[in-house]
Amino acid sequence: MADFSIYLFWTALITAIIASGLYAIYVASAIVGSRRMAAETGHGTVTVSSGPPGRPNAGIGRIATAFAVLTAIPLVAWIPVRWAAAGHPPLSNMYEFTIAFAVGIVLAYLAFEVQTAQRRIGLLALPLAAAMLGAATLFPSGIDPLEPALQNPTLMAVHVSVMMLAYAVVTVAFCGAVVYLIQGGEGRRRFKSLPTPEAAGDLAHKAAIIGTPLMVLGISLGAWWANSAWGRYWGWDPKETSALVIFLALAAYFHARSGTGSVAGAPGIRTIIPERIRRGWRPDPMWWIVVAFAAILFSYFVVNLWIDGLHSYAGV
Repeated sequence: MADFSIYLFWTALITAIIASGLYAIYVASAIVGSRRMAAETGHGTVTVSSGPPGRPNAGIGRIATAFAVLTAIPLVAWIPVRWAAAGHPPLSNMYEFTIAFAVGIVLAYLAFEVQTAQRRIGLLALPLAAAMLGAATLFPSGIDPLEPALQNPTLMAVHVSVMMLAYAVVTVAFCGAVVYLIQGGEGRRRFKSLPTPEAAGDLAHKAAIIGTPLMVLGISLGAWWANSAWGRYWGWDPKETSALVIFLALAAYFHARSGTGSVAGAPGIRTIIPERIRRGWRPDPMWWIVVAFAAILFSYFVVNLWIDGLHSYAGV
């Protein structure tokens, strides 16, 4: 079973790479489709368009989505196969964490592609999933006995799965936020081949709405497990603290997006900070989603690999 799980993993990695390339070709086809050709004739200049401006090739898009699905199938199959081989949920070390993260990204992206019809976001989402699978090859894939604190298969399966899903959904929000920022924000569109900033921002917002409560649930389940394993709900362990930072970044996004009001408008602050500063330039709220994703990468790699704590289960 362990060998079969390896085959499934490599199959998913290969299809993820192919899907990433196809999404890139799909987006590029919008550029080719919008080219116009001009020719001089006896009746003047004739301009011929080779396709609708900014509209990518639908056939290539369907093939890209098909390969994204073909990536999801072996990844989903990998979970029970690895579970059977290990005898516990496949969420105990960096090799298994990273594959689980990639599973979440692909499934979350496909769900949002169906819901929002924003297939071009796959240009970012599938390469990120492929990158996570590539990173998994750097970690030992052996099966080791669980450490004492991890010997609660039910809580491990639920807590870690919820956290990985939260990370994955926020990753999809990050992809939408990046397109939104590249396009220049609402009312602008620098690149016709990419979704409008309004469409990308809407996807990012919907993903953030789902990802934030998942983060809260994951942190709460972790606190419950921490009390069971270590006798306290919260201890400012590096992993706990970094998870809180991710949540606070998402909370800041919703606060910044809610309107013009801010902490700077509070009565006590108004007496200290001049109005020209309080009402000055503010970064676009989408930057907070970028910050949240950066915090996820920090929590996932830096905290797991280089910072000692009670959550040091990287297996490397």
